[in-house]
Amino acid sequence: MLDNHVASKSSRIAKVLKVGALSLSAAFCLAAATPASAAAAQEDRLQGLIEPIKAEKPYKIGVTLVHLNDDFWKGIAYGIQDEAKRSGVKVVQISVAGAYGNVREQFAQLNALKSLGVDIAVVGAASFNGYDPVFKEMQKAGIKIVAAGIPVNSPNVTFGVGQDDASIGVALAKEVCKAKPDSTVATIPGPAGAEWVRLRYVGFMDEAKKCPGLKTIPGAYGGDLGLAYGLSQASDLLLKHPEANFIYTPVISLGMGAAQAVKQLNRHTQVVSSAVVKEAIPMIKDGRILAVVSEPGIIMGRLIVQYAIREMEGKAMPNLHTDKSLPYPYVLTPPVLITPANVDRHPFNIYEIPPQDWRIDAMQ
Repeated sequence: MLDNHVASKSSRIAKVLKVGALSLSAAFCLAAATPASAAAAQEDRLQGLIEPIKAEKPYKIGVTLVHLNDDFWKGIAYGIQDEAKRSGVKVVQISVAGAYGNVREQFAQLNALKSLGVDIAVVGAASFNGYDPVFKEMQKAGIKIVAAGIPVNSPNVTFGVGQDDASIGVALAKEVCKAKPDSTVATIPGPAGAEWVRLRYVGFMDEAKKCPGLKTIPGAYGGDLGLAYGLSQASDLLLKHPEANFIYTPVISLGMGAAQAVKQLNRHTQVVSSAVVKEAIPMIKDGRILAVVSEPGIIMGRLIVQYAIREMEGKAMPNLHTDKSLPYPYVLTPPVLITPANVDRHPFNIYEIPPQDWRIDAMQ
């Protein structure tokens, strides 16, 4: 668990991130409302969030991410690689730590990127804490540090691109309240120590309190993010609490496990979760999953490259927020809710899911 200092700081971060998300959501809505042909919409790979530019020099980008086990992190890797190709910069390496908590492995990868002489090091951190000394040394060597996807606790990050995790929980709670306010929600909070997990759960529980008649069954942090864990936990919850109408999970791997448990036990309980993988789409269509918040990894990857070019060239950084709650400037992608009503229209290939034939080893 996080200590009180970090937990308090993270709570303040969540409040600030919500403000940033609102402003970017407004920008997104304006872009979406602009009349355009279907072809033009497909060409807008950044969805109106920023005007794409090309680099004046072939800057070198190195990347280390937590893992590539889901479409969120694959999407970030693909977005970086594809946008770099389009924008005239070079990705020299994409490495993976292997799992959350594998900090030492990621430190070694960062040192390898330093030896490769990268201009920008993109880090999807395996832990919230512990990176500051390494980042400081890389900054001294003239390397820009970009926090990708999730926050990391260091003032030596140049900027970050991510999402408001608290607002993800809020959006899911609102959808549950809209669907059936007089209901019961069982919760699978997710593993201990992952800050994004905590922010989503707190956001969900706080918003759920505002829904008249909605009852929540608090869960305990623990376990892992695997489908099997979601299946076992949801099965236990449904046996102990047969009155549960919904199950909350912080991420789709747990959500799909919960949806399998619902099917096996022949219940009508619906799941709410976050992030999209191809296997979850049929579950959204048949209603086992009530709602999923999009986590647009591809767009995050593209934004990382575009903002990195601007940072290197001293150009304007639109929609970049700076405040005292986060130790570095940040930009947020807008939250988009995917439900059975809009799942057939959502552009998964632009937001979340890389091309089927894309492989990271094809670019190394």
